[in-house]
Amino acid sequence: MIEIKPIKKLFDYKFNIPNYQRGYRWGEQEIEELLFDLFEYAKSNEIDEIKRSKFYCLQPVVVQETKEKNEYELVDGQQRLTTIYLILKYLKDVREIMFPDDSTNIYSLKYQIRDASADFLEKELYKYGSSSKDNIDFYYISEAYKVIENWFNDPKNNGAKGKIITVLLNSQKNVSVIWYQISKEENGIELFTRLNQGKIPLTDAELIKALLLQSDRYLIEKKELYDKRLFEIASEWDEIEKKLNDERFWYFLTEDSNVFSSKIELIFKILAQKWNKEEKFKIDEKCKHFIYIVFDQHLKNMRNADSKCYDIADVETVWNEVTMIFNQFYYWYTNHTLYHYIGYLIAVSKISLSELWELSKKLGKREFENKLKSKIGEAIRITAKDNRGCEKTLETINYNDDKEYLINILLLFNVDSMIQNEYENSRFPFYLYKKEKITSLEHIHPQNPESLDENEERAKEWIKQQKETLENYKTMQSDNEKEEIDDQINEIDEFLQDYEKDKFSKISEKIIELSSKISDFSDEEKHTLYNLALVNKDTNSSLNNSFFDVKRNILKNKTKKYVPICTLRAFEKYYSKYPKEMIFWSSEDRKGYFSAIKEVYEKYCSFAK
Repeated sequence: MIEIKPIKKLFDYKFNIPNYQRGYRWGEQEIEELLFDLFEYAKSNEIDEIKRSKFYCLQPVVVQETKEKNEYELVDGQQRLTTIYLILKYLKDVREIMFPDDSTNIYSLKYQIRDASADFLEKELYKYGSSSKDNIDFYYISEAYKVIENWFNDPKNNGAKGKIITVLLNSQKNVSVIWYQISKEENGIELFTRLNQGKIPLTDAELIKALLLQSDRYLIEKKELYDKRLFEIASEWDEIEKKLNDERFWYFLTEDSNVFSSKIELIFKILAQKWNKEEKFKIDEKCKHFIYIVFDQHLKNMRNADSKCYDIADVETVWNEVTMIFNQFYYWYTNHTLYHYIGYLIAVSKISLSELWELSKKLGKREFENKLKSKIGEAIRITAKDNRGCEKTLETINYNDDKEYLINILLLFNVDSMIQNEYENSRFPFYLYKKEKITSLEHIHPQNPESLDENEERAKEWIKQQKETLENYKTMQSDNEKEEIDDQINEIDEFLQDYEKDKFSKISEKIIELSSKISDFSDEEKHTLYNLALVNKDTNSSLNNSFFDVKRNILKNKTKKYVPICTLRAFEKYYSKYPKEMIFWSSEDRKGYFSAIKEVYEKYCSFAK
């Protein structure tokens, strides 16, 4: 059985802490964090009626019923329940004033192998007695009480007593626990071991699974029929989880592989946000187990008020919504065009999955596709201004000030290239884009290699590469130009024979200067879209600001990382009408490359309102 229980509903219970658990061990940090969270929740409830959350939910408490009435073995949750117990004890005087009906009895805690534990807690020996020094568990409890006392006495926490006791005992806006009652047949020791070996099953997904699929929640006379359908749902659940664990699918939908312990929680969160808004639960999304709490409340709203059992039809309705969202996502993933439009928008964080889902329900297929193109146009449209207040253009956005624009536009350039190529498996790999963080901007024509002067071996290698390029290019030049190149090659030879670290910066600058002159490259052009391409950080480092032909060979032969298709095409001079040589990034090459980018940019901007 699983449900949400306010702290107040635990007051009649007796909790036995079994001997396989260690004693109470929370220290100052854990206790103060809990008190701070309770105080913040209480203050937020007073400030804003609209944003009030019905719950501040603690981590799950796992219990197993004993033979005695209202008595439970506490399998997990000892630290939290003991701390709340101590807070309630400390606030006894405030309880008597504000909640006289609840001022006496609160739940009890007893350690099975420590006979005096219940008396120690009940009679407040932890506060006054010296016996705590003779018992390690009593010592920690006593120290915890002192932390609580000091925290409430701190001037910065003025007013906390009344506010915290209110949310602990209020029947409306309150502190609750997720009450997870296991069957009497289940092995408590094995479950406790799993819970405390980092294999905690009590995620939102596992709690929802218990909420939906426990057959003892349904009418016993229909158990056989219900069991069959619940088994089918469980199988469908596993299949969805399996497909979402495909990293190609997962990274298409989201940015982070670790954001959910179970991938299906991505869908559950979308539904929880929707129901929380539509049904006005007012549950704070930052609340622990927000997703599970909303699911629980939604099912309660669906259930007949007089019934303590679930109707399988209600669960079917919830599960149908889950599968409907999943099937929609999977359709987007398998549709060549939608995969690229949606994958792009999610990659540049311009729309959420929830928004996409809502749009797809409202719009027809063609309208939805046009809306996506409009969103893409809005994402790339340049609205930045320069230091004189003039609007920037595709030609003038630059590496130093406009990296987000440049990355978003170049990413779209690559994505659109894949949209136009509908052959099988020609898809932009968003999973590699995100995993390998392909968000570095590479200068196609080099800038000065400032980082190389710290390493003699790398500096010499860079100089040798540039010499080879100059020698190749010399064969295509006039006699006057050959002479200038020869002078530079001679200077390189002298430098290599007598290497001096301080001279590297000067000679590398002269080499780049000469290559820029040969390529008719201006400094203003160097940091614009005429000269930038997307790579990952590792590839960016391996290229070392080398000449164009050296970079091309590295990209073709040495890198094991993914290189976006348009970056490879640029270095192959794919966008040049009549490429004359493959050594430098010429004026004609730059214009052809920029023209291709501009065509894609203008196409999508035309859809934006």
